[in-house]
Amino acid sequence: MSVALRTSLLIGIAIYLIIILVLLRKKRLSLKYSLLWIFTGLVFFILVLFPQIVSFLAKLFGVISPVNAVFVCLIFFILLILISLTSIVSLQQKRIKSLIQHLSLLQKQLDDKTNNK
Repeated sequence: MSVALRTSLLIGIAIYLIIILVLLRKKRLSLKYSLLWIFTGLVFFILVLFPQIVSFLAKLFGVISPVNAVFVCLIFFILLILISLTSIVSLQQKRIKSLIQHLSLLQKQLDDKTNNK
């Protein structure tokens, strides 16, 4: 990997991590949901600093080119983030449904009390 490519990748990863930290500071991202994003950035930071790891992973998984191994890693992390976000959305959907049901019961109780008076 050329020095120019490594430098530009390091700058890109640094910008990526800075954006995540700024969003965390402005409370636009929750820490527990952004840990995966930070972890992904740190892994790619390590892979850029030590390209031998990418070559080793390419040989280990039978990928012909180390560049293709990077793409496989990117796809893996994108899928991991998508699964994480899907589980978060599913959990929030259940919580919203439960809150709506609870609110409806409270509203019915209130309506019953006002109608009895």
